[in-house]
Amino acid sequence: MKYVVVIALLAVMPALADWRWEGRWEARQQVRAQVRQAVGEARRARAEARREMEQARREVRRELDSAHREWRAELSQAQAEVAREMRQFRDEMRRAGRSFRAWR
Repeated sequence: MKYVVVIALLAVMPALADWRWEGRWEARQQVRAQVRQAVGEARRARAEARREMEQARREVRRELDSAHREWRAELSQAQAEVAREMRQFRDEMRRAGRSFRAWR
């Protein structure tokens, strides 16, 4: 009877070992698939974040350029106004000097 049990165990042990290895292999494959899926999701999220960041940079650049153009226009207008006021002041001083000379 002992020999029958030993022979049965010897016959069944390799099958049990293969079953355990197959279970481990399937578990590893499932884990690898989950890891690949997580890596793919992380890659997609990173790409989307990068696109959003680039879009935000473009918007900021566009707004900055617009503000710069507006500032330049206002500066030019202010310079023209100062130049006009200086000409008017010089003309007024000339007229005042002439009228003072004529009065004397």
